[in-house]
Amino acid sequence: MAITSPFDLLQSLDQRCRQNASGLPVSSSIVEDWVGIGFQIDGIPLLAKMDDVSEILPPPETIRVPGVKHWVKGLANVRGSLMPVLDMNLFLNDKDTSRQKENRILIIDTLGVAAGLLVEEVYGLRRFKHAEHRDETPTDVGAVGQYLGGVFVDQMRRWNVFRMDKLVKNEQFIRVV
Repeated sequence: MAITSPFDLLQSLDQRCRQNASGLPVSSSIVEDWVGIGFQIDGIPLLAKMDDVSEILPPPETIRVPGVKHWVKGLANVRGSLMPVLDMNLFLNDKDTSRQKENRILIIDTLGVAAGLLVEEVYGLRRFKHAEHRDETPTDVGAVGQYLGGVFVDQMRRWNVFRMDKLVKNEQFIRVV
């Protein structure tokens, strides 16, 4: 076929491209990683699902509230909202979280319960494949064990998955007076 015009040239190029083109690659389904926040209570490495923690803050100033359980540190003004600050080690193990510069507050809003959870230390974001999850419950973790939902293991440590939904459904946790 003789090429007589630019349009004929474009048609010829189009025809050759279609003959020599390979199909598009088949996209494999994308598997999302399990993403959580690593933290520590009483020396136990824990993970909270990323969706369960809205913020991580240094411990704020609190105002003591009379008549509440001893593990309620008080109320804090967090971005203009009053929020209870709860000492997780005191709640779980009846031991104060020792005041250190590593202490942090995990701000949660799970099942309508908003609170600041005082923990010893936060290790930051941790990412795992769902296949790496094991449905094991360790026996050497004390009272925190009732809030666990399996483990993930990386090169550094064994991370116990802390279920915030189990925590906020616990009657002892909800009843602070």
